[in-house]
Amino acid sequence: MTSRHPVWALTLPLLACAWVSAQSPELGGVRISLEPATARAQLRVTRAAPFELRVQVESREAAQALALRVELPKTGRETWPANDVEVRDATGKALLVERSGIEWEKLLIQLPADVNACVVQAVEPAGGWPRAISAKERSLEDAASGLSLRLAPWPKGRKAALSLRFDDSHPSHLDKVIPLLREYGFKGTFMVNPGPKEPGSRQTYTFETRQAEWAAAATDMELANHSAHHRGARDDEDMEREIGGAAEAIWKLTPGRSRLLALNLGGGTRWRTTRTLRHYLEQYHQFDASSGSLGMDDVYGGRVEAFRKAIEGHLERGLWCRTHFHAIGDGLNSSEANFRAALDLARQHQDQLWITGMSEIHQYQTALASARLNLQKSEDGRLTFKLEVGTDPALYAQPLTLEVTAPAGTSRPVLVREGGVEIAPEVGSDGSIRFVLPPRGALYQLRTSP
Repeated sequence: MTSRHPVWALTLPLLACAWVSAQSPELGGVRISLEPATARAQLRVTRAAPFELRVQVESREAAQALALRVELPKTGRETWPANDVEVRDATGKALLVERSGIEWEKLLIQLPADVNACVVQAVEPAGGWPRAISAKERSLEDAASGLSLRLAPWPKGRKAALSLRFDDSHPSHLDKVIPLLREYGFKGTFMVNPGPKEPGSRQTYTFETRQAEWAAAATDMELANHSAHHRGARDDEDMEREIGGAAEAIWKLTPGRSRLLALNLGGGTRWRTTRTLRHYLEQYHQFDASSGSLGMDDVYGGRVEAFRKAIEGHLERGLWCRTHFHAIGDGLNSSEANFRAALDLARQHQDQLWITGMSEIHQYQTALASARLNLQKSEDGRLTFKLEVGTDPALYAQPLTLEVTAPAGTSRPVLVREGGVEIAPEVGSDGSIRFVLPPRGALYQLRTSP
């Protein structure tokens, strides 16, 4: 992967080169074109690395205003890490890029009159690209002790997870949605716009007029970042205010909790920045929650049936089912009847679904993906192992679940953490044994006899 500066000093071998006007197979599925389409200019695009394109504008008229429209592949083997992409000119200066709030893989790059070349590249995050840890590294099968154990894909013996998200801090969320969620015993995620009212924004409902009620809701619900005003941003400083300002407002309402928040910049918004989205995610302890969610607005039609199929499909594959709503009530985005029907479907499967906030699900998934079980010592009926977790427990505080199987006829397993702290087991209705472990490295001893 390339370094940040200077982009033209690189000596990587050229992998592909093409003259393009829309799309070339040599570019790995990237679509790139000039705007306006009538511009009297040509593009020469070189693919210098899997996630690096060098773009040269040829035959450009003097002082002609031009923009590059780039669409990066979002699925398949050629998928770019869109949140890590930046654009720099030939001197290494970062260029301003405009993107949609929910389609960060689509870039509109304004080329100043004196710029005829740039590099579009994914910048390696601090600490390097994540290394995949196999499921095998999260389990142990030990012949000497007869014990087998694994870190469960989901807590509490659940087969999949479900999040119920509500956007735009609409009054119906306080008046109707939260009471209904409490009635069903579910935790929802509320994407709020906590900035003060300002002209020209898409923010329709003033958060601050009911801030005390939102603070009360945060005691058992989850607040998430939908930007301060739901209007996009003009430049880097505005990005900081819209993302950072909203995060700060939410943190003040949720003292003592992890600062990790779901971030969704919102449909219909445009964001202009020279930085990667990763910069803002790391700066404010956010994770990207802008895609992969089933929209539940009635205008799409057949939402209850779509929700049923989504739940069944995610249970079958053991995945996280994401859904999002807007205003709830008669004449609003989703009728109360359809909302209740969706909640009824979730309740029918609640013994198989972990229904909770988006941050808690993300915390569990991320800590689990970084975790390993390392065997230290084993003997008859006794096993010592080390849990290793690569995430920061201050942010990723959601406990992990350890599932244990002991030989038939032995006593119920006992788990002791270093320092002599005994952890009580959870026993499932089917006799399964689980232990809830803090998401941090520690040494444990598991035994079935004194």
